[in-house]
Amino acid sequence: MSSQKTRLIIGVVAVVVLLGAFGFSKSYNAKKEEQAVLQEETKKLFAQSDAKIKKYIVTQDGVSVTFNKQEDTDWAMEGLENADLTQISIDQAIACLENLEYTQIIENGIDKASDYGLDKGVTDEAYDENGNLVYKITVGNQTVDQTGYYACLENDSNVYIISAENGKPLSRKPTAFRDVYPAYVDFSDIKSLNVSIRDGISYSIVPNPNGEITEGYGEFLLTGIYSFDVPVLSDELADNIGGPFYEITAVDFIDTPEEGVDYGLDNPAMVLSAVDNKGNECTITIGNTCADDSTKVYAQFSGKDYICTVLKEKTDKIKNAKPFDIIGKYFINDSADVFSEITVKDLEFTGTYSIDAENSSVSLNGKPSDMSAFTEIYKSIAAVTMDGEKKKEPGEYVGEIVLTYSTGEVLTLRFLQYDDNYYAVERNGVCEFVTGQRSFTQVFEAVKALAQ
Repeated sequence: MSSQKTRLIIGVVAVVVLLGAFGFSKSYNAKKEEQAVLQEETKKLFAQSDAKIKKYIVTQDGVSVTFNKQEDTDWAMEGLENADLTQISIDQAIACLENLEYTQIIENGIDKASDYGLDKGVTDEAYDENGNLVYKITVGNQTVDQTGYYACLENDSNVYIISAENGKPLSRKPTAFRDVYPAYVDFSDIKSLNVSIRDGISYSIVPNPNGEITEGYGEFLLTGIYSFDVPVLSDELADNIGGPFYEITAVDFIDTPEEGVDYGLDNPAMVLSAVDNKGNECTITIGNTCADDSTKVYAQFSGKDYICTVLKEKTDKIKNAKPFDIIGKYFINDSADVFSEITVKDLEFTGTYSIDAENSSVSLNGKPSDMSAFTEIYKSIAAVTMDGEKKKEPGEYVGEIVLTYSTGEVLTLRFLQYDDNYYAVERNGVCEFVTGQRSFTQVFEAVKALAQ
């Protein structure tokens, strides 16, 4: 056989082999893709359906709540059609059902249903417009690694693990679709926040019309407690009043009050209210502690038909907040250039600074004085603090600081004997606070020394 024929035969064989390999590869890849599609389909918990869901039922511990789709596309709670619902939560749960997959299967796991929380799980049912059951699933506990939830189907012995993304919406309790929030108020644009405690105090938090004094201080004022409006510490306000108020939400709903139960709402323990600058208003009336659960108190939200329970830790935080703890402690929060005159005196000495802010000059008892020395004096005056609330009647007069604003308004701080460590401070005729004796003594001695 010639070498030419030999090469021809070898070439033909090679082509056949290559074509066979290509055909095998194509067949193999097609089969692999087919298996992948089949495997993906087997992870679906429900057959694909184009049904329009019109009824959604959530059940736990024998308690069921039915939601019906209304003509206006909103959901309504059967039997309580006027109840406010979080519409998006229902839509989200149904969307999860429509394409629900499992990430892992536990064969015959239903034999140990309690291990997965499925004996007390939440059952979700969805029906189409003809009343046909389209989806039904029970969701139990979250997995230890919190990446999924255990679930089971009707007439199926297996337990499935579904993603946390799907499990969370489908594990909501029957009452979790109710709108738990009080009437809306924009807390970032608040006009007033009001607290009224039974047999106790009442006060308001309002924005400071002059704006924040310094970062974290003076954006809001406390009014109604003391004889003057006091700047508030922002962090303390948020921790003790603003934050807890904003976080109050309904836990349980009492749509039909029981006879013989004293909810305490006729003589409330506390009334909270808020108004924003857009005119939105909200009132939360706090009643008695729940007899069967001391962690909750009865409450009623303005504009809502129901009584509810709220967490006692939130309301107690506000109830137990001490106004003195949330305020700034400075008697004076102005810069020196807003005053025309400052006088420091006792029974034997008077030192008066006249201030010419326009020309940046000062005089002490009619004689020119060093501006830097005055600056240090004013720092000491501005540093006089409210170190506590007055608890007893003060004693004899010690001295005073009189500050006259350029507008003619006068602020007088009179210092009175209190005890060995403190002077009581009478501010414009009202004595409410005490200050360390050193606060006044340091100012007085410094001015007296400069006046000589």
